[in-house]
Amino acid sequence: MTAARLEQYLASVLQATSTDTNEVCLKPVNSTFDLFTIYLENHNTGLHRYQTARQTIIFMVAGTINIKINGKNIRLATGNSVFLEPKCEYDVPQQTKEDIIVKFEFTNHLNFLNAIAKFNDDEQKIVSQVKLSLKTERLLYLKNSKLAKSTQLMRRIVDEYLNQNLFTSEMISAELMMAFLTTIRNQKLSALPLVNYEFAETALDQYIDENFAHITLEQTAKHFGLNPNYFSTLVKQKTGKSFVEHVDERRMQEARTLLARPDISVRDIIAQVGYSGKSFFYKKFNEYYHETPVQMRTELFRQANINLK
Repeated sequence: MTAARLEQYLASVLQATSTDTNEVCLKPVNSTFDLFTIYLENHNTGLHRYQTARQTIIFMVAGTINIKINGKNIRLATGNSVFLEPKCEYDVPQQTKEDIIVKFEFTNHLNFLNAIAKFNDDEQKIVSQVKLSLKTERLLYLKNSKLAKSTQLMRRIVDEYLNQNLFTSEMISAELMMAFLTTIRNQKLSALPLVNYEFAETALDQYIDENFAHITLEQTAKHFGLNPNYFSTLVKQKTGKSFVEHVDERRMQEARTLLARPDISVRDIIAQVGYSGKSFFYKKFNEYYHETPVQMRTELFRQANINLK
């Protein structure tokens, strides 16, 4: 089936769909085929919201659309694909009639890289990029043009799925591997085309300032719509300090402010700034100010002419 005919067929399936479900299941001719199931994104109104239960590939057959994956806006154009690990959350906004999105939901966990026995140094660099993206972001953006070889392979996979013949599983497995390797070789894993997103240190400082007493890395990463591991790495790269160092700095500033008040005990200060134990607080405080909380309090009281005796 040619590219134009495939698009026409998929468009006709959408036009003939009378149900209001967000996905239309495209069943293979051979019921024993078990590599994956293909779904067509329906053109019904409203936002489509998902969480992946299995590894999934979103393939943009035609059109251009911005979808939100794990809180980030990603632009997909014809030929682009996104490989998603399980437990990824993504939203698909209402589409136009020109948009055709196909999704592959895999039955078993795939690892293309394990199928290759050995890499040279240049290949290993690309493989490391792939693994880092999958580990930190739980997704891999595969950028291909409309006429790219990988795009044609993905179209052939859809066609093979719909019109199965002899050795279909073997053909599709080989074409998937070829599409994957061709993409990462030619594109060198292009950066994610994020839309209207830029990490700002001021935004991080504001969030920590409002939540430092009960803050966690996971909660903060979720607030910024990022994977925790990726967020932690991004904070270090952008600011030169780790997330924990940012939080400790804000807690130490608050502790110093509270130590100047004679109406609050050191025990209460420890709890208010977010530490669970006295010894750990004292250790952090000494690392930051090079003196104990009691020594600092004594000096702050002296400067303010406060005499508790």
